[in-house]
Amino acid sequence: MQTTNGNATAAAAKRLEQLFSGSKCDWPRFYQPKNESMAFGSRYLLVYPALAYFVELSRDPSQADRLRPQLDTIFRGLIEERCWKYWHIENDIETWPLERANLTYAGRVATFVGLYINAFGEPPADSIEIDGRTTTYKELSRNLHEQMSKSPSCGVSCFNNSSMVQCNAHLLINNVIHDRLYKTNYSDANANWLASVEKNLLCDEETGSIFFFGTQPNKPDANVDKRAIGTDIWALFLMSAIVPERVSGWFETWQRNVVSGEENTYVQVGPKDLEEESSTNELATAWAYCLAKELGQKERAEGLRQFLSPKVEKGFNVDPYVTGLFHMGEHLEKGVFHRLVHSAAGKP
Repeated sequence: MQTTNGNATAAAAKRLEQLFSGSKCDWPRFYQPKNESMAFGSRYLLVYPALAYFVELSRDPSQADRLRPQLDTIFRGLIEERCWKYWHIENDIETWPLERANLTYAGRVATFVGLYINAFGEPPADSIEIDGRTTTYKELSRNLHEQMSKSPSCGVSCFNNSSMVQCNAHLLINNVIHDRLYKTNYSDANANWLASVEKNLLCDEETGSIFFFGTQPNKPDANVDKRAIGTDIWALFLMSAIVPERVSGWFETWQRNVVSGEENTYVQVGPKDLEEESSTNELATAWAYCLAKELGQKERAEGLRQFLSPKVEKGFNVDPYVTGLFHMGEHLEKGVFHRLVHSAAGKP
């Protein structure tokens, strides 16, 4: 029997609450990535359910007392060794994980803390303590902005001095949040990265993905071997907080990757995405569901939701990532994510 709308919504909320209701994340129930440096790493399994909670709070601030303890648990998980040790072990880099590059981790930590301050008026802790050193949200954001301003690609790198669209989308968001919280002008640099994306990283082929999602090392030019449908939709949703009109146009082109059936629609990713732990059909479909809701495309969103909702009660393979995205989609309407990034908590 197919799960009803209400049952799916409640099941997603319940699963997230079970995973984050203790003093520590319920790690044994999380997806166990083969490689923490890739796109199913523990940091992703935490940050995107957290984003769902921040979206929910923006819609209903009365949920703060219920959700803040869960967000605190997520923060404690995010600074655990399992979320950053790949920098030393799998990537064999000796520098401190928040010192330079490593935007895949640093950018997500910054986004989380910035949204937390926006929601509650203070950070989840006085400082961010990992790997024997500490920083603050202000220091981390300033460091990332400085790297962005000096970069030949106009973005911050993740691995091997390559800047990636999906990770720099977090930096675009964090620059806006930090500017609003602390009256800086970091977001002035956003236009340069977006211009680099438009000039160098758009793919003009008639099928498949629309971005080359990574640059060449220390260059703005595209690494033409880096393309993935699942990465496209991930980056598109995040960038909808900054350039929703441009994203709307890109999303129309990207629809060539959506499979339409009699009862639902879904995104079909390639075998390489699965092999490299880049995406799954469910994950890419969940991102597309969120973006369709954010852009106010109700009919398109409902078709994608119908693919996801029967699976929610049992859970998804890459959880709590996918369940978190489904939960976020349930709370999105047109422009909600954009307003979350650009407006103070509790204000339109």
